[in-house]
Amino acid sequence: MGRFLLIVCLLVCFTCQVEAQSKLKKKSEAKADSGEITLERLFPKESIFGPRARSTDFSADGRYAAYLYRPYNERRHGNDLWVYDFKTKKSKRITSLAVMAEFQRSARLVKQDRLAKHKKSTDGKEEDDKKGPKKKKKSSSKNKKAKETKDEDKPGKKTAEEIEAENEIVNSVSDKDADAKYAPRYGGISGFKWHPVDDSMLVFSEGDVYYVADVADPELKRLTKTSASESQVDFLPDGSGYTYNVDNAVYRMRFDSHLIEQLNPRLESDRRLSNYAISPDGKKLMLVARTSGGFSSGGRKVDIIRYRDRFAKADSISRTVSDDEIKPQDVYVYLFDLEKIGWEDSELLQVFHETIDDPRDVISRPKWSLDSEKITFCFFNQKDDVVEIRVAEFPEPKEYEKLLAAAEKKAESKRKEEAAEAKKKDEEENRRPRSPRASRTPLTVEFESKSVYEFKHDGGPNTPRMVSPNWAADNQHVVFVSEMSGFRHVHVLDTLYQSVRQLTSGHYEVYPLDFSEDHKTMFVTATKDSPAQTMAYSVDIESGEMKRLSGKDGVYSSVAVSDDGKKLLANYATYGKLTELIAQNGKSTKVITDSHPEEAVKLTKWIPEFFEYENRKGHTIHGTMIKPEGWSAKSKKKYPLLIYVYGGPLGTSKSVVDASYRSESYFFGGYMAKEHGYLSVVIDPRGQSGYGGLFEKSNYDQVGKPQVEDLVDGVKHLTENFNVDDQRVGIHGWSFGGFQTQMCLYTEPDVFQVGMAGAGPTEWENYNAWYTTGTVGPSKKGSPDQKKYSLRPLAKNLKGKLLLVHGMEDTNVLFQDTVAIYRELLKAGKEAHVELFLDPTGGHGLGGDVKTLNKMRKYEEFLLRTLGSAKKK
Repeated sequence: MGRFLLIVCLLVCFTCQVEAQSKLKKKSEAKADSGEITLERLFPKESIFGPRARSTDFSADGRYAAYLYRPYNERRHGNDLWVYDFKTKKSKRITSLAVMAEFQRSARLVKQDRLAKHKKSTDGKEEDDKKGPKKKKKSSSKNKKAKETKDEDKPGKKTAEEIEAENEIVNSVSDKDADAKYAPRYGGISGFKWHPVDDSMLVFSEGDVYYVADVADPELKRLTKTSASESQVDFLPDGSGYTYNVDNAVYRMRFDSHLIEQLNPRLESDRRLSNYAISPDGKKLMLVARTSGGFSSGGRKVDIIRYRDRFAKADSISRTVSDDEIKPQDVYVYLFDLEKIGWEDSELLQVFHETIDDPRDVISRPKWSLDSEKITFCFFNQKDDVVEIRVAEFPEPKEYEKLLAAAEKKAESKRKEEAAEAKKKDEEENRRPRSPRASRTPLTVEFESKSVYEFKHDGGPNTPRMVSPNWAADNQHVVFVSEMSGFRHVHVLDTLYQSVRQLTSGHYEVYPLDFSEDHKTMFVTATKDSPAQTMAYSVDIESGEMKRLSGKDGVYSSVAVSDDGKKLLANYATYGKLTELIAQNGKSTKVITDSHPEEAVKLTKWIPEFFEYENRKGHTIHGTMIKPEGWSAKSKKKYPLLIYVYGGPLGTSKSVVDASYRSESYFFGGYMAKEHGYLSVVIDPRGQSGYGGLFEKSNYDQVGKPQVEDLVDGVKHLTENFNVDDQRVGIHGWSFGGFQTQMCLYTEPDVFQVGMAGAGPTEWENYNAWYTTGTVGPSKKGSPDQKKYSLRPLAKNLKGKLLLVHGMEDTNVLFQDTVAIYRELLKAGKEAHVELFLDPTGGHGLGGDVKTLNKMRKYEEFLLRTLGSAKKK
């Protein structure tokens, strides 16, 4: 009888939940029809935002700036090349579908599809015209041209007017075509390079190279047509031609010659060319080569289960975790003299060789000094957490002769050993002697680069990759970025005296962009004026003077600066303004893209307030909040609190950012504030990137603990100052934020009553080694030390209500981690405290059967059921 009553109660409870969610859905749909802000409007199937411009860069004289971009109605296609003229203040589209259809089959397929659709639509209109009379309309010349070209089988050569009309049809993307997911797709342009002196450009698309002789009168000329993809394409230093990497070799083409020259000698068979650079004088070549192996080659196979068919199927994915052995990878840096006659008989100068055998070992791309005499690069060894800045150059002639003689002697000895071994094998196997083949690989002369400075890495996982040493104007000092001072800042190294001075300083971060041509000025973005805003600055390498280049406050991304520092091309956004590309010339600023539909503008009216508080350790913690309607500091009314958190290091990314329109924090948080009276906040606790080394490394050996402290302090601050009801506190996050949400509910159950945890890596021993070994802590081969950071032993402390959300086909954070924590909660008798919301075909961000709208509907229903609403309905 008791079991029967329990089943009846569960059925009634489930029915009530379904009915409540159904009522919310119907109510929301009714509001959407009336134009009100609803979940349906905030989370449509397709994003309400348009594409952003990217890959911005200035011409040598600073008159032009190029960028890759596609308008909103072309959002499913690739980018095209655009050029902004600072003199005329106009943008010009250099490439388009019609232009690239002359060269590419893929573009022609899209062209044919659009013409066929246009023909079908115009034929349909003509059929309608035949059905009955209608008022006569004046036909525009545009429509007339389109009509004349509708018959694609029309014999004879097309006139210029017909071609123009056809191109207009081809380049016009209708709303229907914009959302046609299964129609042919135009790949567009992948990149470009400006000429070092004039206004010509190299353009890259589908692995081939094109040339624009003059952007003022652009005409695209194809330079390569191969099945291989030409990579790392660049102009020669004097602009007389270009170079590229293909099939493990660097090739040179000059515009006044048909000769294709291979510049580098053949590498050893086990090595592949990683990158290269020609010296500024064009006389020397730097090569970086790698063997197979490294982080991506290690690991194991892990099964995930797919439930798409009648019976479930297991699928394997590759994963390298902290206790896996990583196959060692050798990295080599070579120098080569391009003036030597006949590279077939020339030798390579090996200046660096190191073995990469840890997930986060890093070598930066070597950079030439302006006098073409030296290169500099850095190497980070994870074992001892040391960054080395190294310098390499050709030895003096006499010393080189000795090194060459030693290399020849060593090579001759090796040849004799191989010949003797071959002779012995021939005699043993009684076979005819074979003539030894001449080696096709060059002689290698070893001359080790010098380690001119070493420092302990003391920051987040990405910091060693950002060091990127480069030469100052005097060819003696090296400029680099490090967190030695606690924040990422610019430093200058005197390679002669091996001494360092810090160029920028303060409690903010600096991210390098580029150098001026003379390398006397460095262009950077920095959080100098606000931790939530990233703006552009110039830094004088001699004096350290830091000058702000950005006009208005906000977030600047994809930034390009003219060589004289007077002009700026960048994506700009601030709350109240969506991201658009701007051209800034002195005090004059012009918006040059129009990327977003009107709906995006209407739905981004909420302007969050920035706030900060001091945690128990004395650190300043930053956040944003959206207040409920009618909130007043004088009111005695208490409001439920909803916190969004990420909390982990992720490059330079953070959550408290101006103009951050994230779906979970901005849109859902704003919706719960305006519709249900929640105080919705976003908090960046210790552990988050972008606030210095201490924040980023705070997880090490105590993952999640500092964040819990800061979030508890945040709840206290908000309760005391913003009328928060401390008995109605909810928290949610995704990925690291999903882990952090659970950590809060398990370790501070009296502070956090409700949580929604999405795809949290609750078993760090199962997550990828690159991230965990730099964030959580080390492990040894076969000994998963990171097991001690599992959340399973803490799950029994849950008191509140927890919603676990996960995509069952997640290849990033494994779904099995959520199953493991769910089992632990069941074993602890917490079945009434935990719920599962699963996407059977979803990945790390869901997107399978569960769309964003479905997730937010579930979140709303869950919060209202557990924390209630502050508004009277």
